[in-house]
Amino acid sequence: MMESCPAAKRIGIIGGSFDPLHLGHLIIAQDAVEHLGLSEVVFIPAAIPPHKQQREQVVAEHRLAMLRLALEADARFSVSDIEIRRGGVSYSVETIRGLKESRPEAEWVLIVGSDTLVDLHNWYKIDEVLDLCEVATFLRPGENNLEEIAGKVLVAEHHRKRLIENIVETHLVEISSTEIRMRVAEGRSIRYLVPAEVELYILEHGLYRG
Repeated sequence: MMESCPAAKRIGIIGGSFDPLHLGHLIIAQDAVEHLGLSEVVFIPAAIPPHKQQREQVVAEHRLAMLRLALEADARFSVSDIEIRRGGVSYSVETIRGLKESRPEAEWVLIVGSDTLVDLHNWYKIDEVLDLCEVATFLRPGENNLEEIAGKVLVAEHHRKRLIENIVETHLVEISSTEIRMRVAEGRSIRYLVPAEVELYILEHGLYRG
């Protein structure tokens, strides 16, 4: 009797500036594990995000350190510095190619927000990205009109259908890294918005003081 092959691990990818990481990121990651049947979620900080090339960020080492401190206690989450090591503008297609080469046995699921979903047609080599991995979309706060969102997805029809079918309704957490940076610059508290380790790191290193 032949032994059945074990199911491939499904691994989620959450990319971004993480400038800084906040609790909204972690809630999305946890929801992704539960709703998408993931064994792991990899957080990948961008070296230079394509859509944020004009905004000054804290150095990559700080963003990477905050991620590692916040995630080290949760075995479901990990951090990859693949984009920071590569340097330059961080294109998803290059990152996903690298991940698939390093772990070819895994099924990769790119996790995005609905604002990203309707902008996918502007991504570099988006058709290849959609051929390389599954994309799951999590609705952002206040966005629940699926028909309206679907009408804004402007990729090839066979990809569009899969994307629309993979929209997930989960916890809606209205926290942004922009708000956190502003609060720090204004001397206001960020407790309960970021993990305690991230709050302490920001204070110790004087980040976002303007």
